[in-house]
Amino acid sequence: MKKLIYLVLSVLCAISGIYGIYDTITTPQDDLATSIIAILLLAFLAWLFMHLFLKPEPRHKHQAENAPEPSQEAPSDATATQTAKTADTEHGNVAEADYDDYVAIDIETTGLGRSARIIELGAVRMRHGRKVASFSQLVNPQIPIPAKVTQITGITDRDVKGKPTIDKALPKFYDFCGHDMWVGHNIRRFDLPVIAREAERAGVGMPDVSFYDTLEISQTLLPQLDRHRLLDLIRHFGIAKTERHRAADDAAQTARVFERLKQI
Repeated sequence: MKKLIYLVLSVLCAISGIYGIYDTITTPQDDLATSIIAILLLAFLAWLFMHLFLKPEPRHKHQAENAPEPSQEAPSDATATQTAKTADTEHGNVAEADYDDYVAIDIETTGLGRSARIIELGAVRMRHGRKVASFSQLVNPQIPIPAKVTQITGITDRDVKGKPTIDKALPKFYDFCGHDMWVGHNIRRFDLPVIAREAERAGVGMPDVSFYDTLEISQTLLPQLDRHRLLDLIRHFGIAKTERHRAADDAAQTARVFERLKQI
């Protein structure tokens, strides 16, 4: 509406100005005031024309070059969230969403020493603090499982007979974990070193992963506890009374512990 008013005014000014100049030329006896008015009207017309139809240049060249192009359609929530996370990652920060999206992992082994072999891999994928998928894979260690380990885990030599060896199982485990952060209980001193040794033995490589250790976090946040085993934490938070000592189940309990620790 504003532009329409300007346009009408400019047309009227043009007609008045042209008529005034023509009248001055054809009727010399008219006074000088008529000519001045006509010139002012034409000047006003020129100003209106520039205001309406000529787009002013930016004050600085880089303002035009760096101005973002208008989006053709609004991005979806998922796209916007992913963009924000990518930006935070590139700047070396951990976005809040990274604490909500992760995989909790756990392993069962033939023992605790450096020669221990993995007999089960387990993981749960967490999104926004909720479990959305799980992974469980028995592994043939190619050595007998000690009776004490069978007593704790319930996994026997018969259970792992015919199951994938570590060179086949680890790539599937990696695929499930994707690029997510790993969360585990005592993961720094046990799970990661064991997985790294098994990966080296199988020649499948070890991914460069970021991780959180619920053992270390609980020692910092819950100094009043005498012990910080997974069993102690699930009892402290009322999650369960016992561990099953199966990889996927313990991974799920670790995720629940991590969620509770995040609330402290």
